Amino acid sequence: MDIQQLRYFVAVAGELHFGRAAERLHVTSSPLSRRIRELEKELGEDLFDRGYHQVELTAFGRAFLEPARDVLARFDALADLAAGPVAVVPTVRVGATPLAPTQVLDLVLETFERVSPGIELPVSLEPSAGLLALLAAHRLDIAVVHLPVDAPGLDSLALAEYRFAVAMRADDPLAGRDRLTLGDLADRQMLLTSFKVHPLVMKGLRDHLRAGGITRIREMPHSDVVQIAAHITHSRALSLITPNTIAGRVLTESGLALVPLDDPDLHFRLGVAWPAGATDRGGPLASVITALRERAADPLTIL
Repeated sequence: MDIQQLRYFVAVAGELHFGRAAERLHVTSSPLSRRIRELEKELGEDLFDRGYHQVELTAFGRAFLEPARDVLARFDALADLAAGPVAVVPTVRVGATPLAPTQVLDLVLETFERVSPGIELPVSLEPSAGLLALLAAHRLDIAVVHLPVDAPGLDSLALAEYRFAVAMRADDPLAGRDRLTLGDLADRQMLLTSFKVHPLVMKGLRDHLRAGGITRIREMPHSDVVQIAAHITHSRALSLITPNTIAGRVLTESGLALVPLDDPDLHFRLGVAWPAGATDRGGPLASVITALRERAADPLTIL
């Protein structure tokens, strides 16, 4: 990913037209389109829905837009450094998994604003496994991840748990049900996103499904929700999803039905992780972790 790709993406997002964006950037449409395709390939998500006469941002594109604008603004502000010394703003690097509900990330950011106002909080979006690697390499200071965390050198704190719905075609015989149990799904194929997003958590999910009688489990090689929606549409398979996420909205907008799964023993836990010892020095991160520990006594339940 480079700054030119982000500049191209923001221009197209502003115009919702590749031709007008190319004119604005003083380039031709072909390299503009090619660089955005390269960016989408690297991200593993489509940024735009390309129609014959119109271009629209995807749900992921809408989520990606503000962080991209922020990066561009920071990059363009580098030229101002030549004008003289500037005040150094404390920065805490935050990570979050885009595959989970946003309530925990909102809680973390709001806690920073309340306890340590004025801190810069750049947010990186990665699957949990990638976030844990960045924390271990000290390239992030705190991250919202799926739990448990078994990586050495990291501390963690549980803040919430969320449950699932079953995604299916709108004309599926199960689509009219108010709730479903694992027994209702025993003879159906179940699609699961790539285990690479968090091997420990995904293994626990697979084991739970198999214990509940679901044996036709297909692990996808990716976590691309658009491709999962296409597989459900064409193969009549099922998948587990959390409604209050970008992925849940994408599946709903694709015309699929989401039916709550009634299984009190099946839930994912969300929380924060940070490098062990990082709070010993005090500062904004230590203050926020202390505040979050108090909040953890009343964990969020996300349905």
